[in-house]
Parts: sequence; C-alpha cells; structure tokens
Amino acid sequence: MKKLVILLQLFAVMFVTACSNGEHVADLKSPIEVVSDGTGPKVCIADVTDNRLFVGNENQPNLPSGEILSPDYKSRAYARLKNSFGSQTGAMLLPRDKTVTMVVREVLERALSDDGYTVVHDSAAEDTDTIIMAVSIKQFWTWAGLQKINDNINSDIELDVYTQNQGNQKHFNLKNRQTRKVLTDTRTLYKTTTEQSLANIYNLALEKFRNLQ
Repeated sequence: MKKLVILLQLFAVMFVTACSNGEHVADLKSPIEVVSDGTGPKVCIADVTDNRLFVGNENQPNLPSGEILSPDYKSRAYARLKNSFGSQTGAMLLPRDKTVTMVVREVLERALSDDGYTVVHDSAAEDTDTIIMAVSIKQFWTWAGLQKINDNINSDIELDVYTQNQGNQKHFNLKNRQTRKVLTDTRTLYKTTTEQSLANIYNLALEKFRNLQ
C-alpha cells in the first residue's frame, strides 16, 4: 500500500510538470563588476539589434522558439524548458522592464570600461574621436536535449560586433557555448548556465576590445 501511494505521488508530480507550459520570469544577474571607470578613448555603443531567428514551436531545442511568438516574448525570452516526457514546454523570460538587447549592452559596456575606455552615449557620439560600435545578436539561447530527462543544458551566445573609428572599420565575433551536466532539469540551472555563458562573453570582450583603435 505504501509503495502504491508513493507511485501515485510520483505520477502526480510528473503530470503537473508535464502539463506546465507557462512563462517563468527570472532575471539574469550581471556576471561581473566594474573594476575601474574608464578614462581612455571614448566608445559609444550606438545600436544593439536582436537578430535571433525564432522557429515557432518546433522540436528543435537549440533554436529559439515559443508557443506564441509575440514581439514582447521574443525580446525577453532566453531559454526553452521541457517536461518530463521530453517535449518543449514553457520558457524563461527576463522581467518586463528588461530585454536581451539591454543585457548584452550592459555586459559589453562594462567590458569596455574595464578595458580602460570611456563609455559615452548618444549625446557624445558625434565627436570625431569617438569609436562607434554596433552589435548584432546572432544567438542568445539556453536549451536542453529532448532525448532524456537529464540531457545536458547548453547556453549559446554569439555576437557580431562592428566598430568604426575615423574611417577604419573592424569586426569582432564573440561566441560561447556553456554546457552544464545535470541530474535533474530545473529552471534554476537554465538561469545559472546562461549567466555563466554571459560571464564568458564578458571575458572574450575584454580580450578582443583591447585593440579597437
């Protein structure tokens, strides 16, 4: 009898999990802290564009997806969850006052500052000695394989960064995949894996932004 009760409880938990298809809000904390304020050459991030391609509700976990692909959803979604039966269901979203482009801008501005640059905004961008930067978000998605419950969680981030300085143009590609081995699939792991991937992007930016001029 006791075994039957335990089995029924386990089934109930699996049923609730399997039927869960909600959107879960979880902010991403900044992976780094500014070490020093930049006093060097001025840089303005003039534009950050989210160019991720969402594919609807298909079973391609590595591609951004969702059940209702509204502009608000696509601007805030960063992970797709799955249920106990290996199907995609639900998603992880940033709070309503934050978007993926805002997160990327914050991380890159901090990397620039820590590299010694002076980060300026639109009001100072017209100065001829200001380095202008534009960013294209190609990937920003955290996902798990659908073959088994404890498939690895992966967080893919890829940014194309373009700079212009007095007629000279440069292109930098910042790309990272963070993989987390898991025993059980939880929303917290999707969040923390994304944060670690962001930290790796920050470190890549620190390395590559040293020679913008």
